[in-house]
Amino acid sequence: MSVETRIAEEAAGWLLASQGEDMDWQGFTLWLEADDRHRQAYDQLALADDLLSAHAPSLAGAVIEPSVIAHLPVRRRWPLWTGGAIAASLAAVVLAGQFMPAASSTYTTQGAAQSIALADGSTVLLAPRSRMTVSGDGGSQIALAGAAYFDIRHDPRRALAITAGQLTVTDIGTRFEIRQHPGDVVVEVAEGRVSAQAAAMAAPMPLVAGKRLDFDMAAGRATVSAVVPQDVAAWREGRLSYTSAPLELVARDLARYAGVRVEVPRALARRQFSGSLFISDGNAAVRDLAQLMQLGLRHDGAGWHLEPAR
Repeated sequence: MSVETRIAEEAAGWLLASQGEDMDWQGFTLWLEADDRHRQAYDQLALADDLLSAHAPSLAGAVIEPSVIAHLPVRRRWPLWTGGAIAASLAAVVLAGQFMPAASSTYTTQGAAQSIALADGSTVLLAPRSRMTVSGDGGSQIALAGAAYFDIRHDPRRALAITAGQLTVTDIGTRFEIRQHPGDVVVEVAEGRVSAQAAAMAAPMPLVAGKRLDFDMAAGRATVSAVVPQDVAAWREGRLSYTSAPLELVARDLARYAGVRVEVPRALARRQFSGSLFISDGNAAVRDLAQLMQLGLRHDGAGWHLEPAR
């Protein structure tokens, strides 16, 4: 049973109970306050009930198909023959799959990260200058542009699918980061296990804690390497940590997390960097990078430019 269907059934139960003398108003209040979706479901169902009640005379003699009644859960087979508007409305909209449709939610960040709670209790920390859309049953489908750190609650009944560029990452409960750039996608696993797949891959690629996947979308090539689990999404602690990362990737990360633009010439793009950069001061981070790599550094109105040492 999906979360939406469960909430719909609970709302119907409370609406039916409210018509009796032994209504548990304290329990009802606690249920309403536990989740905004509870109030939304109850209000929608109450409105449907009111509308049907108002048009009861015109509905007199209407017949509800036995096939609809047959598909009601046993504990929800209210006496439809009594003309109860609530039962009719639930049969008409819940069972038709139109009650509380799985609407999508889009989150966009600018200079600061945003913590997002998913329907199942999992959390996502959406990185600065990123965008994420959550949709599907129980928020099981996510589209990511930018970067995010996922802390997913273990639930073998649910398969979360995250699409970033041409790559799809599936998971049933773990901690990992995805960074999507115009030409590539990086997945780093801090705990647990995920599976990554793309049309260019012959088969899904499993990744366990301490592993990193670099997927080159233009070449359709995936490379797996090691990563220190404590360094996954280190930007949450104000630093960026790398082991043999190409300079062009470091430059893109500095633009996202530190808000500074860094141009890397083609001749230096694949040069590898290992170390940590503190990003509370983006300009200082760029200067540290140039010093550690023994490169020249120039600044103009467009940003910073790394250059070969003279």
